[in-house]
Amino acid sequence: MTTTTSPSRTDPARARLLAGCALPLLLGACGTSSDVPESSPTALSSDDAAAGTDEPTTEEAAPTSEETSEEQQSPEEEQSSGEAAEDRPDTWATFTAEPPPLVVEEGELDEDPRVLAIERFNEAFARAATADDPRDEGWLATLDEAGHEGLVEVFEEEFGRAYPGPLPFTPLQVTELEDGTWSVQGCMVTDGFSADPSRSDDGMTGLEVSSIEYSLVDDPGAEGDYLVEALYSGTINCSTTEVETRSW
Repeated sequence: MTTTTSPSRTDPARARLLAGCALPLLLGACGTSSDVPESSPTALSSDDAAAGTDEPTTEEAAPTSEETSEEQQSPEEEQSSGEAAEDRPDTWATFTAEPPPLVVEEGELDEDPRVLAIERFNEAFARAATADDPRDEGWLATLDEAGHEGLVEVFEEEFGRAYPGPLPFTPLQVTELEDGTWSVQGCMVTDGFSADPSRSDDGMTGLEVSSIEYSLVDDPGAEGDYLVEALYSGTINCSTTEVETRSW
């Protein structure tokens, strides 16, 4: 797959940094509100009902509250209501189908320097997490120091867990962005690969795969190399992608 160029990462629909959603990724559900009271009919008493008569009446019907509200509305209020109606969008939500899975020939991205940088990052992170050391020098050497705090927040629940090998990730797309950074999207095992060493029943079971995007910057200390600066929730369809796990 060839490298493509696209605008910088400004789409609000793309989640910035999986911060607060440390691996394993958590999915939230939005519920509907049930706090709105339901109106119910009120029975009229016999005094409230108008007596039937055959004689015509000259009394005018009392204006309803809605009519009274319209009559009392000032010109300023009418203009404000009109502007609000114009600003109201015609479409409140847009639903798009999930993109089809990407097809990448075996080995096509193996020698890409951005992919190699991610491989170094994933291996160093797994060792740092197993050692419960967020300041591990080997891991720090693979990431942009300015992004260290955000990356630790992403992986905070993983430090102290035992990793049998590098963090599993299958790259599927490499993109150069307008702001000079690089985007590498693919599929990652986000749950089930590491184990809690304090629990004998916690091991590699039920591997869960999620779409992940790495953001990379040029390595100022080594021309042609790259450093990981952030992780994002990806947009790749991982339903048919096999993510290979590897042991030390």
